[in-house]
Amino acid sequence: MSLVPSPEQQAILDLGLTTIRVRAGAGTGKTTTVAMVIANLIHRHEVEPEQILGITFTNKAAADLADRVRDTLGAEVDPARQPEIHTYHGFAAQILAEFGPLAGVDNRSKVITPTYSRQLISETFFRRRYQHLDITYGGTLDRIRSLGNRLGDHLLRPEDLLRATRDGDDEVWAQRVEMAETLQVYDEEKRQLRVVDYADLITLSTRIVTGHPNLAQTIRERYRALILDEYQDTNPAQRILLAAIFDNGFPVVAVGDEDQTIYEWRGASARNFVDFPQHFKTPEGEPAHETGLTLNRRSCQQILDIAN
Repeated sequence: MSLVPSPEQQAILDLGLTTIRVRAGAGTGKTTTVAMVIANLIHRHEVEPEQILGITFTNKAAADLADRVRDTLGAEVDPARQPEIHTYHGFAAQILAEFGPLAGVDNRSKVITPTYSRQLISETFFRRRYQHLDITYGGTLDRIRSLGNRLGDHLLRPEDLLRATRDGDDEVWAQRVEMAETLQVYDEEKRQLRVVDYADLITLSTRIVTGHPNLAQTIRERYRALILDEYQDTNPAQRILLAAIFDNGFPVVAVGDEDQTIYEWRGASARNFVDFPQHFKTPEGEPAHETGLTLNRRSCQQILDIAN
């Protein structure tokens, strides 16, 4: 499919194989632009399709992006030779499947659903005795799950929280300690069952690549470009995982908009997008190029006037 880029899109394509932050407002053709960037790298910069890694947030978004890329590339590229496109958790799962034993994880471990995860935590919760937590309150279980997720968002474990405990801490901290102890038992249950949850995918894969730089280099050498979609919704742990692999001037294109951060309730940090130029440098060692898409193609002028 032949698409004619807008002046804004052409300016992005003209930057070529380098590190770029693209601020793309709602309805500005973000997915189409990402597909154009990938096609441009293949056709004008001699990057093989398999050497491009694309990462986005949901399975649906990954499938939509893969379809858009396939349509944009058309018959000029063998359908069997397409860019590799994952979700953020899917990419982490691939690392664990290959190198899991280095993080103490059987590489045959299954990824459990949030429903199964909640069931395991519930079983752990009701087998234990508590002095400070109210087991009659239904929200206590959700507090424990939320604490586990927040720790994972920052690459922390229950043990890290327990080490921070001090004599004389208040009732709130005492409850937090009991929640961390429950999470410790939950982690052991997962190890025995050979399962991991979504937070584990990021935490354990990051542990692998930061603890074994040679493996990070092995993964990095498979690719020549990284495309990050919806980057404003990543959490600190996901940023650290990516930076541990794709640092030192590796070409990275991040597309997003901090005004569209919708996952802050589960640990997303708009600072990742804001600070991207400092976190990921160009091959010349300079802060990432900054550009954007501002032409809304989705809404009529009346809606835009009200929104603005």
